[in-house]
Parts: sequence; structure tokens; C-alpha cells
Amino acid sequence: MSLIIKQKNIKPLIAPLFLLASGFMFGQKAASDTAKVDTKDIEEVVVIGYGKVKKSDLTGSVASVSAKDLAATPAMNALQALQGRAAGLNIVTAGGAPGAGANVTIRGGASITQGTSPLYIVDGFQLDNALNIINPNDIESIDVLKGASAIAIYGARGSNGIIVIKTKSGKKGRTTINYNSFMMFDMLSKKIDMISNTEQFVKYQYEFAQLQNKMTAFSSVYDNGLPLDTPGYYPGAFNRIANQYASASALDWQDRMLGGTGLTQNQNVNISTGNEKTQAFISYNYNKQDGLLNNFSETRNSLRANINSELYKGVRVDFSSMFNSNSTNGGGAYSGMKKILLQPITGGTLFTQDQLLNSQTFPDFSSLDSGFDTENPFVETNASTSNNRSRTFLANAGLEFDFLKNFTFRVAGQYNWNNSKSTAFSDQNSRAFLTDPVNTGINGSIGNSESYRYQITNTLTYNKTFAEKHKLNVLAGYEVVYSESENNSMRLTKFPFPNFGLDDIANAFVQDKSTGRSSNSLLSYFGRVNYTYDDRYLLTGTIRRDGSSKFGPDNKWGVFPSVAAAWRVSQEGFWQNSKIVDFINDLKLRFEYGITGNNDIGNNLFVTNLSLTDYPINNTPGNPAYVPSTNLGNPALRWEELKATNVGMDLALFNNRIKLTSEWYNNNVSGMLLQSVLPVSTGYSRQYQNIGSLRNQGLEFTLNTVNFKSEKFRWSTDFNISFNKSKVMSLENGQTNRTFSVGGNRTGSVTYYATVGEQLGDMYGYVYQGVYTTEDFIQNANGTISLKPGVVKPATGTPRPGDMKFAADNEAGDQFTRKMQKIGNGTPDFIGGISNNFSYKGFDMAVFMKFSVGNDIYNATKHSLSPYALNQNVPEEFGNYYRLIDPNTGLITNNLARLKELNPDENSRLWSLGTTNSQNITYPSSYYVEDGSYLRIAQVTLGYSFAKEFLEHVKLTNARIYFTVNNLATITGYSGYDPEVSAASGVAVTPGFDSSTYPRSRSYVLGVNLTF
Repeated sequence: MSLIIKQKNIKPLIAPLFLLASGFMFGQKAASDTAKVDTKDIEEVVVIGYGKVKKSDLTGSVASVSAKDLAATPAMNALQALQGRAAGLNIVTAGGAPGAGANVTIRGGASITQGTSPLYIVDGFQLDNALNIINPNDIESIDVLKGASAIAIYGARGSNGIIVIKTKSGKKGRTTINYNSFMMFDMLSKKIDMISNTEQFVKYQYEFAQLQNKMTAFSSVYDNGLPLDTPGYYPGAFNRIANQYASASALDWQDRMLGGTGLTQNQNVNISTGNEKTQAFISYNYNKQDGLLNNFSETRNSLRANINSELYKGVRVDFSSMFNSNSTNGGGAYSGMKKILLQPITGGTLFTQDQLLNSQTFPDFSSLDSGFDTENPFVETNASTSNNRSRTFLANAGLEFDFLKNFTFRVAGQYNWNNSKSTAFSDQNSRAFLTDPVNTGINGSIGNSESYRYQITNTLTYNKTFAEKHKLNVLAGYEVVYSESENNSMRLTKFPFPNFGLDDIANAFVQDKSTGRSSNSLLSYFGRVNYTYDDRYLLTGTIRRDGSSKFGPDNKWGVFPSVAAAWRVSQEGFWQNSKIVDFINDLKLRFEYGITGNNDIGNNLFVTNLSLTDYPINNTPGNPAYVPSTNLGNPALRWEELKATNVGMDLALFNNRIKLTSEWYNNNVSGMLLQSVLPVSTGYSRQYQNIGSLRNQGLEFTLNTVNFKSEKFRWSTDFNISFNKSKVMSLENGQTNRTFSVGGNRTGSVTYYATVGEQLGDMYGYVYQGVYTTEDFIQNANGTISLKPGVVKPATGTPRPGDMKFAADNEAGDQFTRKMQKIGNGTPDFIGGISNNFSYKGFDMAVFMKFSVGNDIYNATKHSLSPYALNQNVPEEFGNYYRLIDPNTGLITNNLARLKELNPDENSRLWSLGTTNSQNITYPSSYYVEDGSYLRIAQVTLGYSFAKEFLEHVKLTNARIYFTVNNLATITGYSGYDPEVSAASGVAVTPGFDSSTYPRSRSYVLGVNLTF
């Protein structure tokens, strides 16, 4: 049963959220409880680049998420826990499969074709994909650095924003042991409505076969192979179908493949201990998730240890290490939901239902129609398996000491090692074997990669207060980052036996192999000055000079400065001496401007690489030779440059019971790294160049309210909303747009345009206008039909009723010529999240919702399910196809009057199953573009913390049990499995493309938190 609620226009539903989040107080207590300003939150510490500051002294744009917020979410990783909880941060998961990745962007990203993923800094060191690696139970806080002043300190790596993660450390005092555990039960949250009536399905197959001239194949599957020349075969066809299939059972493939329950178990234990000199923290996490599909699972093990110690007065040392092991099964047999959805629901007279489910029927069905390309997924998930294993080890160490009273020197280093291995194997029941048993046969592949990175950072800090009002903090630093990686892979065919899998490599054939190695380094000098006068006027200036090996000798170095200022208006004397302070407790205005960069490109693009080939001499092969690659190196290549402006306001009202942060930003990217097509005369095809510019402008609001507060009951709300608008300012000289095609003819495709003057995410295709109906034609005396004057003509040929009709795109406005037009945009107008938290005595309840409004989705899943092959199923809506077969004769009719009788609701019909539409359905069409706006009740948690008296009796410090429902309900107009989709991770140009995404589940969680 689905709890997805169809809503055509979701925007009116968002408005009540503002009322709910606005923090209206109940009764007079809130208004009168303002005599004292609670400074607890004002003194909150925020982690920034190479340091930390009090939130009250912050000049840059930073969004913070605490350990408490993360702990409220029983999540597989920090990505899931962070979704919707920080303004300007957009996290879109790639699907519901175990181990699925996500597309993470801050303020729209700062590139078109290069990476838009932010830089992750964990305890002062870079860690790629940190949110998916770090155990969320180990995180103390997450700070999202968005403004120019905050990100410019990271120079050439900062243009996509920074996510700074601080992990937990040991605490002074008694030793504590925390144990957190939960069990999660996943179930399919929604099913796609497919044709499920057997008689309807077989009649659909009959019409398809008749129009595609495949009646012999139809008869062999559904009609006992009855010869087509049997007297009365065609006139009696529909009666035979009704008699045989009216009460026949239908196979529900979604239920068989995804109808079970996926089980997840999470076990986490950590120990914290310490005295005045030394504190230690150690944690272990085990997580095992079984997917809804067979052989899909993920297993994680994570071990972390932190030690902080004061060796002598003013001399401190810290050490931390982490080991993470991850194993993901699945994906080898799964190439999209279409493989499940397109399966025939009956085997007719050729297969029993048991045979249809448990045997590999692909060879039989594909021999009857070459367009049939959906192997049996039930068999394939066992016949083709895959595994991806990764291991990460890192060690951080730091030594700092104070000297000359106001100086602190710190030297810190990290070593980060990663190893991964991917394997795949397909036995004799797999599609790969069945389609090519001679050349491919039983086959497999192996890929290995290994990388390491070391980072050394030296910083010197000067901190002093002059005359009690002048606070000065100066930071100077030097940093080296070096990384190296190598990989190899090979594809193997013709295994003699499947029994030993990939252990039998010695007896297989190596079809192809590859190897690669790369390295890059970054050398940096940086500095920052923070000045505060009387807690009223704040000024920050930063500068960084980076040298990157990714660029040519003349362009290695770049300088990235920034400046920021803030005015705490509420600290002025005229404010403190007025009654307004009783209402507005804190008001701070901020401004920042800076330059940062993006070097997220491949290595050695500034040179033309050589590749090894074979050069025959006297027609004799075996002579190695090197030839230039097709990509021409560019020694003038440099990083993309971002010039960012941010204006912000922080406001606190009613004794800090209402807090509002608002931001306006303008980010301009120039020198974008794009592949340029070169003239054929150069001998090369492409070259990376710094061409084009992009702008992102937007507004962000974060609202935190304490709606009700008494001795026993508390209700608070956290709300954030972000508006971002991108605009392509320029491209390559003389170029007005660039195109990016996604998908394929049979898997559903659409073309994205990056057009000068327009925002990113524009989808282009053909405008669907329904089908040609009998009203569009004239019945001629000889029985033929002709198109009426003024009716849009198709691109080629002569249409007939039931053919797809596309909007005219020529100057005369009377013909469709396959000129692409804009049909949608995958970028949302705004995104956000809202969390309501309640507590009453020992009970607590949290309701978290997130939303996205204004974005379109290209439903390539539906596109791939369009009628194109015999014996395949289609969505229920395609069952309303335009009928061309007269059931009385069993043959095609061209009589307009009869067609009108067969299709009384012509204008609501979808296209017919004729051969013309077999080509038309390969076109990208506005029919598949849907509103992707949604409001999701993402999580509801109810918990209970046991009373102090009980805890003392059982020797516990804390004990809490809770029940959570994830993905409870979604209000959306989208007809696919889920409106939260991501076409490509880290790429901003192709949002909102849904191609057979693994469905997201609804999960029920039981958990316990114990502290000893």
C-alpha cells in the first residue's frame, strides 16, 4: 500500500509551513519572559577553516548542525542524517539501494561539467566522501561554510563550499560507555501501476502483434500455436482470449521482487574517559543493511580512536585514527526497474506461471521479438552478482604549544590510505551467457584501486586583547597535500565452469585489461586576521596562495583573498539603553566578499598524453608504438574562479526564543573548465579550456523557535528554506549553448541545454500534443483517409488516427520538423526542511519534513516502459491506448466512423501500437516531463527516557528507547517511484533525470540508547 499522495500543485501546501515555523508563542508567558537574554546559544562555538570562533564573533555565512540534531536521526550515514537540515545545502540521494551515493551541492555548485561536490574537512584534514564514511555517531558537529570569507581560506578547492566535520573526543571525568542500537525494517513504499489484468494484457499483446506483423509469435505464446490460416482465427480471436484469460492469474513482479522486508541492524558502542591532563575516546560501529532486492546488501565496520593530552603546561598533543571497511553487494544484475516492470504477467500457453518466474525465459521471448530486452530479474539476480569492497585507514596527529604568552604554534599531519576492489560474475543462467555463449560465455571482471594522501599543516596563531575592547586574532599557515593513486582492471570471458567463480581465472580468457596511475600535489600559504572592537564591530580578512600540480608551469599559482565585516547593532549603547532590547535581543549585520577556486579536474590535462598501440610493419603486427591521445593538452589551463558576495543578518527575539538568519548571495564563476571541440584540421578532437562563466544568486532563511516552554512540556521548531537561481553568463566564443544528452532510445533519453542567459537544468525535446484523432482526417470515397488542412503535419510520412502528435516547430506553424524545444527544468525554485520537536516529562517526539518545489523530472522510467516489444508489460495508463483493431474482425480498420466507436474518448487516449509510434516513442517528449515538487514527512520519532530513579536502580546514567518511521508519506504529483532523484553525482547540468532508479523504501525502526 502506498502512502504517496498525488497532488498536482504542491506550492499552496508549502505556505502553512511558514506559519508552523514562525514560532508564534502561546499565552502571555513568551511575551513576558524577555527580561533576561539567554546567552547560551550566542556563545556557541563554530568550527571554521584552521580554527574556531564564537558564533557571536562570526562574520561569514555558516550553517551548523549539532550532534544532538544528528543523533535524532537513526541513519545509515551522515548524508541521510543531514538532508534538509541546513539552508543552502542540497542532498539528493541516487536511489534506495544499499550503499547508494548522493549528489551534494552548496548554493547550486560552482561548475557546469566539473565536480560540484563540496570539500570535506574532518578534524582539520581533507577526507573525500566524508559524509558517507564517517560514522554519524562519532560526529560532534557539522558546519557548512558557504560565504566567501568562510571558504576563501581553502583557496583553489573552496568554490563548491566546505563541509567541516568535528568528531567527538573524550571528556574529563568518569568513564562513560554509550551503547546505541537500532533495527530497521524496510518495505516498498510505492508500486508503479502496471497492467495487472491478464485478459487486458493479452488483448494488448494481440493488438501490438497485429499492428507489428508478429501474429505468428503471438499465437505461439498465447494461442497454443494455432495456425493463422485456421478458419475464423481473426474474427474469433477476442472471444478466445476472453474465454481463456478472463479468470487467469497474473504474476505481480513488483511484489515477487520487492515485496519482502529488508532488515538493517546497527550496533554502536563508544567509550569516553579522561582526567585533567588526558582524554580518550574510542568507538566501534557495525551496520548491515539488506535491500529489498535479492543479493543487495551493504555491510560497514568502523573503528575510531581519539586521544588528547596536555604533556606540559601549554604543550598539547592529539592523535586520532579511523579504520572503515565497507562491502556492497548487488548491481551486477540490476540495470534498472524496467527489467522488473516490463516482465510479462502471464506465460500464456507457452509457460506456466512457475516457469515464467523461475526460468530464464529471455531467449524464448527475444527470439520472437528482437526488441524484447528484459531478462528474467528473478533468475538474473542470482546468475549475475557483484561486490564492491573498500577500506579506508587514516591517522591524524598534532602537536601545539603556547609561547610568548599570546602565540600558539601547531604542526599537524595526516596519512590517508584507501583500497577498493570490485568484482562481477555471470554464470550460465545470465543474459550475457545466453546472448553469446561462444565468445562471452560464463564471464566476470575484476578491478582494483589503491590510493593514499598525506597532508602536513603548520599554523601560527597570535591572540590578544588590547585595552579590553580590541581583540586581535592572527593566523598564518603553510600546508602541503600530496595524493597518489593507481588502478587496474580486467574483463574475463569463457570460464569453463561456474563452480569456482572468479577463483578460476587461470582457465578464463582475458578480453581486455587496463591500468593507470596518477598523482597530484598542492602547496599553500595562507593567513587570516580577525579583529573585534568592543564586541560591536568585527572584521575578517583572509588570503591564500595555492600552487597546484594539475596546471601548467605558468599557471600553477593563484591568490585567493577575502574580506568580511559585521556590525552587532544590538551591542550599541543607543540599543542597550532603549526598550527595544527587551524585544530584539540580538541583531547582527554581515557582509563578505572573496575569491576562491575549483581545481576538481583530472591530472595532467595541461599536456598531451601518449598511449601505447600496435604499429604493423610489413603487415606484421606486434610492434609497440606510442601515439598522441585525441585530447590536446592545454598548458594555459587554470582553475575555475569564484567571486562571491554575501550579505547576512542574524536576529534574536523574545529572550532568544525566536532566531532568524537570512542571507543573500551572488556567486560569479569565470574561467569554467569545459571540453572544447577542436577543428578536425588540428588532428585532435577536444581540449580542456577555461571558457564561459556562470552565476548563482539566492536567498536563504533559517528560523529557530521555542514555541512553548514550561516545566514539563517544550515545543521547538527548526525551519530552513533556500532559493537559488543559476544563470549561464557566457560559453565558448560564439557559442550560445552546449548540450548534454542523458539516457538512450530504449532506456529513455532527454537532452539538457546550458544556454547563455538561462539557468542550468533546461530539458529539451519535443512538445507532445496528444494523438491524431478522427476529427483530424477526411474519409475519402476509396476508403482511404487524408489529413485535414491546418492540422499539424508529422516530420515524415502520412499520419493515421492514434499516431503521436507533436507541436509544430517550423516558421509556418503547420509542421513538426524535430526541432528541439524547452520542455522542462530540473532545478527547484526552492528547497528546505522543517523539524518540530516535542518533549513532555520523559517522552520526546520529533517530526521532520523536507520539501522541494518548482523542479521538473524527466520520467525516463516511464519512457523506457513505453510500448515497443511484444510480450512486455506496460504501465496501466498505457492500457488506454488508441484502438486500431476491430474486435469483430480481429483486423485493422481505417474506417473513421468505426475508429470513433472503438475510441469514444479519443482525446484522452494515448498513442496506438502501430509501427510509426515505435519510432516516435524514442523521441524525448514533454509527455514524460512531470512536476517533481514534493513535501515529504521524512521522519517521525517517538522516544521515552527512563526516570532517574529507575536508572539508579539498574546502574545506568541514561536509557532511552524509541520508534521511528522513515519516509512516512510524500505529497507529490510525480507518478514515478520517488520524486527525489539525481541523474549524475556531482554534476549540476543534468538534474531531475529518473532512469529506473532503485525504489526508496519506507522503514520502521526500533532503537535503544544506553549510557553506563
